[in-house]
Amino acid sequence: MTDSPDVTPELVAPNDFPTEVSARICRHMNQDHSDAVLLYAQGLAGLRTATAATLEAIDCEGMDLVVWEEAQQTAIRIEFQTPLSGPEAAHHHLVDLVQAARQQLTTP
Repeated sequence: MTDSPDVTPELVAPNDFPTEVSARICRHMNQDHSDAVLLYAQGLAGLRTATAATLEAIDCEGMDLVVWEEAQQTAIRIEFQTPLSGPEAAHHHLVDLVQAARQQLTTP
């Protein structure tokens, strides 16, 4: 089980993933798993009224999202509780975060 990450209202990604790796992960998540990206915003960041979200960057320390609530767009940073060991660890961590987000949304 993954602990809930900390959220900050700005994009401040350290440069520890190669740019092309971060871009590839973001493209894949936004194209194939947009529902998961929205769950990150709703469950992990507590933006329950969010209607859309895109993953803009990911690194060992966290991920940057742009989130839409009604007509407002907000950039947020979700910090990971435990830093990733590298890009190869991103897949499993992102899957774990989907489960954590779902649990946050179903917990009263």
